Formats: sequence, structure tokens, C-alpha cells
Amino acid sequence: MSTYVYQPNVARMSYDEAVVALSRRHAVRGHGVDNLSEEATRRVASLAAEQKMEIRPLRVDAAAYREYYAKALYDAKYPDYYRGNRPEKTLEHHIALTLLEIGADDVFVDIASEHSPVPEIYERLTGAKSYSQDIMYPDGIDGNRIGGDACAMPVADGFASKAALTCSLEHFEGDADTRLFAEMHRVLRPGGKICITPFYLHHEEGTQTDPALSVPAGVTFDETAVIYCAEGWGNRHGRFYTPKTFAERISSPMAGKFAFDFYRIENAKEIDASTYVRYAFVATRI
Repeated sequence: MSTYVYQPNVARMSYDEAVVALSRRHAVRGHGVDNLSEEATRRVASLAAEQKMEIRPLRVDAAAYREYYAKALYDAKYPDYYRGNRPEKTLEHHIALTLLEIGADDVFVDIASEHSPVPEIYERLTGAKSYSQDIMYPDGIDGNRIGGDACAMPVADGFASKAALTCSLEHFEGDADTRLFAEMHRVLRPGGKICITPFYLHHEEGTQTDPALSVPAGVTFDETAVIYCAEGWGNRHGRFYTPKTFAERISSPMAGKFAFDFYRIENAKEIDASTYVRYAFVATRI
């Protein structure tokens, strides 16, 4: 059995009590991260230039997105899937599918999939063999489900050619994000690709949390990160990288193993005003 438990059965604290407890160990902000403003985008661009992180503009083809949405059959097959947040989630899925260019010869793994319809949709639309992976599933492989730690999957070297994390990488606590990419270098074939969307970039190293969940669970946060407390958010850990911390945690440790392509989604709000995906990246296994 996996030793890590994402949703342990522990008593919750009040938000105010949890913020006080966090503030004893970390710099704390009493609000969530604002990474969507023009000022935040400008500052990220400046920091990216300093790190020589090239971020390419990406405009979503609205007609292609609508066609994808219709063919995916979200309304007919998955009417309860993120009912209140469907434009965002389906846009993430469309972006990942577009950037990965999945075809019938691919083996695709949806990392941290939980109850996502992505594997079924991608397999139906492309003909690729698709798998769901999640720590919440029983350990091992059962049909198209891969259970256990994404950083130590029970699959052979070169098992997959494509993979994605949609709104997931930020939840990998401690050094799990670094370990994930070491594992993906093993799991992906040479030339294989993994897409991350959204990629949460910010001008300040930070982690967003709902402290009423994270403090009782004993979540460990990065020592140098500012902790943003989002009351009622419902998640215990959401890491926001700066270009520098991404290099330190992922791209530098993976130098010579992956090539990285970064994207800024320019027109997400034109797809729907509620969307918050602003960045994505694709890592190609060398």
C-alpha cells in the first residue's frame, strides 16, 4: 500500500487557527495567489527572460476547441464532471491533446487522473491506448488503471509515449515534482512527451493552501515559499513556480534528459471568462 495519503482522516481546524499555526513557521498571506493580472504576467515575463526561459505565445483556436468539446461528449457521457468548472477543465484537456499530438500508435497515461474522463476521451478520439494513473487507486495495474505513486509506477521502462497532468503537478508535495520527472524519463520512450497544463507560474515562489485541511494533515511546505491561505479552496497544496524555482526543481535536474517548451495561453478568456489556465509546457524525453 502507498504510505502517502492525500486525504487522511484527520480532524479539521478552523481557518483562523490554521493560519496562526502556519504563520509560526512560514511567511503567510491571508489570500489566494493572484497570478492572472496583467502585472503578474509582466513580472513573470521579466523573470523568465532573466532565466532564459523562452515562453511562446499560444492562441487557442476557438472553433477547434468547440469541435473537441462536442466530439468528446462531455454533456452526454459526463454530465456531472466539474459541472461548475467545465470550461476550464475541458480547455485544459483540449490544450494537452493539441500540444501532445496524440495518434493511434501512442500509449497515453493520464497522471493523477482520479475521476477524469480524459483517458476514455483521448482513446476514443485518437485510437491511442490510454491509461489512468492515480495514487487514490489500489496499487498495481487493473485494466487501464495504474494505482500507486506516480513517482514509482509499476510499469516497464518505455511503457508510454505520451502523458499529461491537467491541474495536477502543483499538488505534488515535497520533492515529488522532481521525482516525477525522473520517473517519467524512465516511463516514456525516447521522443515521448509529457504535457503540464495549467503550469502555475508566478513572480514569487509560493504555495497556495486551504490551511484548514493542510495544517491538521501535517503538510510540509517548501521552506522558502510564501504560503497563500485560500479559505474554502478545498486543496491542501498548490505550488506556484517562479522561472528560477522551476529550473532548480525540474529543468536543471533533468538537463540532458528532457527538452522543455513553454507556452503562454493568450486568449483563454475568449474561450470562457471563467478560465484560469495561462501557461503550459511540454517536456520531450531525450
